[in-house]
Amino acid sequence: MDKKKSSFLARFRGWIQAGAALLTNIHLPNFAKGVLYQGKGKTVCVPGLNCYSCPGAAGACPIGAFQAVVGSSKFRFSYYITGILILLGVLLGRFICGFLCPFGWLQELLHKIPSPKCSTKRLKPLRYLK
Repeated sequence: MDKKKSSFLARFRGWIQAGAALLTNIHLPNFAKGVLYQGKGKTVCVPGLNCYSCPGAAGACPIGAFQAVVGSSKFRFSYYITGILILLGVLLGRFICGFLCPFGWLQELLHKIPSPKCSTKRLKPLRYLK
């Protein structure tokens, strides 16, 4: 990817991550009411910062849904949830982590807070374990 396109995407990545977080957690009045959204959107797994038990969540977290299925006493392998995870991973790859999941964006915002930063130079040999 050429550097000009990369800087263009990097400039808007934070806004895309903020928009994705807002879009998947759109039911903001439920926070004040203290109730969970129970609509049809909960049947769809959405990637990013989303949890089934969050009052504002418009969809289900694929990892949380998979964990609930595996942890149930009536365990039946869920092809739907596994298929969603595999499909998103194959089609979008690291795009979900880089652009849709706002955890990286939150980390970048926290890094901008003026405070002493730790050096990772001593950890460089660990990169060969990837």
